[in-house]
Amino acid sequence: MHFTRYTVTGRFIFYLFTIVMLVSCARHMQEGMMARRFRTETVGSLGYNIFYPKGAIKSKDKYPLFLWLHGAGERGDDNVSQLIHIVPYLASDIVQSSHPCIVVAPQCPAEDYWAPFVRFEWTIRDGGSITPVMSAVVSLVEKLLKDSHVDKDRVYVGGLSMGGFGTLDLLHRHPEWFAAAVPVCGGADLGQVSKYKDIPLWVFHGARDEVVKPELSRNLVKTLEKMGSSPKYTEYPDGGHDIWNRAIREPELLDWLFSQRKIR
Repeated sequence: MHFTRYTVTGRFIFYLFTIVMLVSCARHMQEGMMARRFRTETVGSLGYNIFYPKGAIKSKDKYPLFLWLHGAGERGDDNVSQLIHIVPYLASDIVQSSHPCIVVAPQCPAEDYWAPFVRFEWTIRDGGSITPVMSAVVSLVEKLLKDSHVDKDRVYVGGLSMGGFGTLDLLHRHPEWFAAAVPVCGGADLGQVSKYKDIPLWVFHGARDEVVKPELSRNLVKTLEKMGSSPKYTEYPDGGHDIWNRAIREPELLDWLFSQRKIR
């Protein structure tokens, strides 16, 4: 996982920008980025943000759904911190002009994790049982799949660091939901990999990552290949842990991702 340091000025500017963005989007009622909460039995209130492309609400068209899971440094209950990385880019005109999609970004509570791993040891805990927050995410996705604007054949999941682990955890629990996945500097329960061996993956890691060792992604890819799968794998030779901005901007990534459709 990772921790991000901010100056007071930088944090203030970020929160100010987010508030302005949300207020602006509120004028469109159900378009743009919206902060919401979802009541669940496992975590009480799960904060999440959801972005709808311009014109989506009034349109009869269906849009891909991209679920993004943040890293450990963005955990909390402010329903804002999970927007620091990647989400603004996915909701930007740069992406939306070519790949209009619904973006969903839930926030993990401060003391929980997306996946049942012991942090820094990366060993499975609690027998691999689903974590409270992942149970809440499952309920959230079940709700979102009932949205008439969602193209159920083009549902994707991705995440960085703790979210990379979460991506692969959710993938083995509900492989039937997803058309493709993008785990960035994460790791997997290798005993569960067979459940999603037929789902296209593009895995990313930094060769110099000292937080989540690249062996975790390498072992995932090797395990999939032994099962006959052909996952895409990009390892940055000079990359440390924070390679997510490079990964999401890989020239071919989003074209590849949004071309994937669920295998029936």
